[in-house]
Amino acid sequence: MQPGRNKTAAASTPYDKSYEPVLLLMRARVMHQAGQYDEAKSAYKKVLKKSPNNFQALHFLGLAEFQTGHLDAGIRSLKRALIEDPKSAQAHSDMGSVLNAAQRYDEALIACDKAIALDPTLVFAHANRGNVLITLARYEEAIASLDKAIELDPNHADSWNDRGNALHKLGRYDEALQSYAQAIAADPLHDVAFINRATTLKELKRFDEAVACYDRALSIGKRPMEAGLARAEILLAMKNVEGALATCTALLKINPDSAPALTLLGNCMASLGDADTATALHSRALALQPDYEAAISSKVFSMDFCSDADFQSQQAVRASWWQHVGARLYKRFAAPFANDRDPERRLVIGYVSADFRHHSAAFSFRPVIENHDRSKFEVICYSGVVLPDQATKSFEAIADKWRDSSQWTDNQLADAIRADKVDILIDLSGHSAGNRLRVFARKPAPVQVTAWGHATGTGLPVIDYLLADPVAVPTEVRPFYAEAIYDLPSIVIIEPPPAGLHSPELPFDRNGYLTYGSLNRISKVSDAAIAVWSRIMTGNPTSRLILKDHQIDDPAVRQTLLAKFAAQGVTADRITLLGSTTRQAHLETLQQIDLGLDPFPQAGGVSTWEALHMGVPVVSKLGNTVASRVGSAILSAAGLPDFIATDDERYIQIALDPDRERLRSIRRGLRGFIAERCGPAAYTHAVEDAYRTMWRRWCATPADAKPVLPGKR
Repeated sequence: MQPGRNKTAAASTPYDKSYEPVLLLMRARVMHQAGQYDEAKSAYKKVLKKSPNNFQALHFLGLAEFQTGHLDAGIRSLKRALIEDPKSAQAHSDMGSVLNAAQRYDEALIACDKAIALDPTLVFAHANRGNVLITLARYEEAIASLDKAIELDPNHADSWNDRGNALHKLGRYDEALQSYAQAIAADPLHDVAFINRATTLKELKRFDEAVACYDRALSIGKRPMEAGLARAEILLAMKNVEGALATCTALLKINPDSAPALTLLGNCMASLGDADTATALHSRALALQPDYEAAISSKVFSMDFCSDADFQSQQAVRASWWQHVGARLYKRFAAPFANDRDPERRLVIGYVSADFRHHSAAFSFRPVIENHDRSKFEVICYSGVVLPDQATKSFEAIADKWRDSSQWTDNQLADAIRADKVDILIDLSGHSAGNRLRVFARKPAPVQVTAWGHATGTGLPVIDYLLADPVAVPTEVRPFYAEAIYDLPSIVIIEPPPAGLHSPELPFDRNGYLTYGSLNRISKVSDAAIAVWSRIMTGNPTSRLILKDHQIDDPAVRQTLLAKFAAQGVTADRITLLGSTTRQAHLETLQQIDLGLDPFPQAGGVSTWEALHMGVPVVSKLGNTVASRVGSAILSAAGLPDFIATDDERYIQIALDPDRERLRSIRRGLRGFIAERCGPAAYTHAVEDAYRTMWRRWCATPADAKPVLPGKR
């Protein structure tokens, strides 16, 4: 034997199988912390095969299921964990998070309260409780919980961020900005705080600062899609279409199948007047995500600009919103009404809008609200205005009751409408920005109506009526609508401009040439309209054209517009482009115009009435949708059917060489004619007759009658 060698080999140490679950758990935790959730779940399950009652494996498996979107599985695993250790404050707190995500809010609060009772110093329990309360719109209570979390850990960035969200929801924007700043100070890479801060800055119209926050979030790189989408949206709001286009293009390189990015890109194209491309992009987004509300609403608007759109196709898009969004809300929230069925009593009328402010839509419904007979109608305004202005104050002054619903959830607004015992609820937005169609889908009032703000139909069968007229919505197309059509003297009116702004002088008499004009949104000015307008300008070589819209402030829009006219042979020196101005300056522009040109396929509404009130007739082309017929409907209501064209050639003929004496006569006498037929007093009386008729019809239905199924008439 060699020195130093044992005669026999040493016995090996026995393998301790009881230690195996510990090793597996350690490996699972490493994978979990690295974000390898599926691998971690598999490892936790292996632990549980060997040790079925392992608290830590059950607890962490529940979290991993939650993080991969399997909420029910997460709840089951956490329940098993709490059976093993019912005194784990952290597990109760985590259960609160998962239950909150599963929309089981009352249970989530109970779980958080149990966690706090077990360990009052557990920061996450207070923070999670705050999040649940934010979801429940109990913002003041949420702030109190988050303040406790911050008291325990002043550098808990998530709590500062969530506190900012609660303050934002309360409209306390300056305080919200301070909270987001604290979150960023605690964690300079907290990209969500930058994104949320930008959202608040956007509400305050501090757009440049908001873009800077989005850019900072993008530089952090954790959520490029979320930050990029928000950036593109705000650039569009700033009328920086070129910047928004570039951002959307970059996002689609990251994810070509992003429905939000495709939708925003479509909105960019719509802003540039390319409605067909916009509609195609919105359709592609909906093919990927059929229930994406922003894409549905965007397609509603882009189709208004498409020359080949018709009543049936447009109402089908609106109906898709009901199919994918509204129907489930109705099924969940609809309930019987307790309203007094006296057909002749004083009625409570509720108006819902985010445009009780300085906005073109407000000019159409303010005359009605102001002129209501208060002995027969009580008026309640539910305002979604985020930043009130002088116009908001004036609306508040003429309402019998004012409800600031800008920060209310849909449930809160619906509950308030029922509590106010509203008899007839009026939607003033349609699918436009700030709408509360989700509230109308719940059917909180016995009779619901859509009118004026975007009176093209909503697609909601629980909105009973659409206020229109026979020209805007012809009899033969009414079966395509979810709403019943109720005819008024005009689908829309506006409050008359100040009398001192009207000038009886025809601009031609001082200039020696005709000046055409359009004060519509440039996005309405289609290539087809530009081609027709260019033929008019070419046929009358001394004429001039004035175009005015806030979008013209965007250099990209100006350049695109002038290039399109140049391609048709109309030089830039014959076109005056005007951007944003005061309301008075906007109306004074009409003093320079002899004849208005209505764009198509989407015609002007408020802009057409503005021109007529200032004595300027408008040439309009009768189309195949409400949006393309509203100009003609207004001209018919104002007694000017001879300015309505049915095709391009007739449009050109009317505009090319109008009777100068006829233009002078219209300029002098049209205002009085409008006041008699469509003035605020006469029009409001017609609206009140409509409301009374609708109410009598509802009162005539049996009190115990089952609700009409949505989609059935």
